[in-house]
Amino acid sequence: MKSIASILLLALPLALGYQAQAVEFKPVDNAFVQQSAAFGVTQDNWDHGAHAAATFPNAYRFTPHMEISLPVDVKPREWPKRPQALLQLTAADLDGEHSLEVLLRDRLKNHSMVVLNKGVLVHQHFWNGYGAEQTHLQMSVTKSFTSLLASIAVAQGKLDMDRAIIHYLPELKGTGFEDATVQELADMRSGIGVKFSEGKLWDDRMTEAQDWNGDSKYPDMRGVMDYAKTLDNHRPIGKVYDYLDVNTELLGKVVEKVQGQPLSELLESQIWSKIGAQQPARWMSNRNAEVVASGGLNMTTRDLAKVGEIIANKGVNQQGERVIPAEFIDALFQGDDKVRFAWQQGKESALATGWYKDQFRVLDIKGHKFIAMVGIHGQILVIEPKSQTVIAMNSGFGDMEPPRMAILIFQQIIPAILDKLALDKV
Repeated sequence: MKSIASILLLALPLALGYQAQAVEFKPVDNAFVQQSAAFGVTQDNWDHGAHAAATFPNAYRFTPHMEISLPVDVKPREWPKRPQALLQLTAADLDGEHSLEVLLRDRLKNHSMVVLNKGVLVHQHFWNGYGAEQTHLQMSVTKSFTSLLASIAVAQGKLDMDRAIIHYLPELKGTGFEDATVQELADMRSGIGVKFSEGKLWDDRMTEAQDWNGDSKYPDMRGVMDYAKTLDNHRPIGKVYDYLDVNTELLGKVVEKVQGQPLSELLESQIWSKIGAQQPARWMSNRNAEVVASGGLNMTTRDLAKVGEIIANKGVNQQGERVIPAEFIDALFQGDDKVRFAWQQGKESALATGWYKDQFRVLDIKGHKFIAMVGIHGQILVIEPKSQTVIAMNSGFGDMEPPRMAILIFQQIIPAILDKLALDKV
């Protein structure tokens, strides 16, 4: 006889009104979890850097998730090809020049890279037993997708980014978020205070509420809002760029509130069904189907590149359909005085001139100004609008975000690729 819990899990998609053919709740893959345990990998430690090479292409199997299917009436789109020998280019590490192949494969533990230039596929590789059709955990690249969904709500007239967050989420009155605007959340300028758990870049009370490492160990933390209500302000609001996951989680809650739909459904209808994706996406969640808005998306590297291609094309897909508001992309790339000032107060200003706005970085490095979506352990999507170049990469680097990794990727490898493609006049 099935347990009550298993019956409830099976009934959950229907109860929440999900369209089974488009977005479907999936429970933990217990068979895979048991198989992994034989190798010392558990739900408690699957996300440790030491396991990333094997677990990141399988991350969604360790938690509940929402599976976002492909549209049944749209054929996945292939790119024309013009191969370039990008792996033979060289760039520097601390011990001198090396080929990009050595830097990516051996030193950054890269799993894949897809490079587009003017809508043409100029390079792709898949290493470490990772295939073109496998999804990969995108970590904080997910944040930018949550922001894209917010931008669509703004364009529809449903969301005003300059309003206080408590206008949309009144349950946050009396918390550290009370005086922050939605825009300040999106720019990581909320002034909120978070004490990181030992060895992590987050407070594990939040990830426990998201069932990121198995069922929550905190009885009073069953969702992100439970966690957010415990936080206080500790910086001047709007003045300092302070990168915190909870800001994105609440941005996602605002989007769900104004749209009246879960983020997973919005991603399917507003983005995934329009990019010519080749594989389903998987958005990790807790047992209540509350997705991890700040870091839970799993998708293929090729499909990630397709999103970058739309941004490079000013928000329009290959069928000429508007997917992302042009005004959002323009404002993102132009920045403003507030985000420039806030960037200077944060640690990332040592890496590059730039800013953080609406869950994206805009960086100016070695004559190249580009948009960057970034996740720990080496998840990257770079878009250079001027050259219409897109670089998508997924990795399993053993540390979360060491300076050397950022320097290799952003100051060495990406400029080398952009310089090479700038010489290609085709």
